[in-house]
Amino acid sequence: MAAELSDPIRTRRRRRSTTTSYAPSTPRHSYAIPGDPAPPAVVRGEAIEALTHDVLVRRSLEVSPNGFITIVSIIQGVALALLAENTFDKPSLLVALQSIALLLVFVCVFYWYLTLSVLIRWAPSFMDCFLPFAIGGLEIPPAYFLGNARAWNLWLAMLWSGLAVGLWITKKWTPPSHFGEARDAHRMFIDLARELQMIAGVGALAAGFCGIFAYLDWTHQFFWGMAGVFAVLTTITFVVLRTERGSSRIHTRFGVSRPPFN
Repeated sequence: MAAELSDPIRTRRRRRSTTTSYAPSTPRHSYAIPGDPAPPAVVRGEAIEALTHDVLVRRSLEVSPNGFITIVSIIQGVALALLAENTFDKPSLLVALQSIALLLVFVCVFYWYLTLSVLIRWAPSFMDCFLPFAIGGLEIPPAYFLGNARAWNLWLAMLWSGLAVGLWITKKWTPPSHFGEARDAHRMFIDLARELQMIAGVGALAAGFCGIFAYLDWTHQFFWGMAGVFAVLTTITFVVLRTERGSSRIHTRFGVSRPPFN
């Protein structure tokens, strides 16, 4: 009877030993979790910004005016240093007046380039790089001829002639696309460039005549020197007045308040 009775402890151990153990379930396909991509190899001269239409337009707009103003400023800085050195080296009434007139010529050239960079923009070419050096280079030699009526007047005549040629090139290569649909603004700009070209041409003739007469008439050097200074100052006055008026009209056409001598 006792043999037939089952021991509950033994039975529990037997059941525990016969229990089937199962391995944890695993997916049929295992995938590796992707990590961060490897950084690209460093290439010398790698581009910061790829060239597109918008990028090219933006770069041209940024480089064009800044390049011109920088070139003109550097050349005029050299010319101004030479002007100051030669002015105080040999002071006289004629030298002082020629120095003042030449200084105003520097201001006038810089003023025109600044006005031009505001009104029109374009992709620079070789000619655009050549003109600032050519015109700015003509500003340097007159500083060496202060007090010399013949040489100073002739160099100023060449400077005004160079400015007239530069204005002709600007007028010729400024299509209506610079002003969009405002065709009347384009006509205003062309008229302004034409008038300034004529003023610069007349100033070149006047300074040239003063230089030639100073060369022929040795006894009146002071008079021809003063006549050349008067011709240069008169030319500058007309250039500034006409530019102020023309620029004001163009700004008004686009709804921008910019009175003359604002």
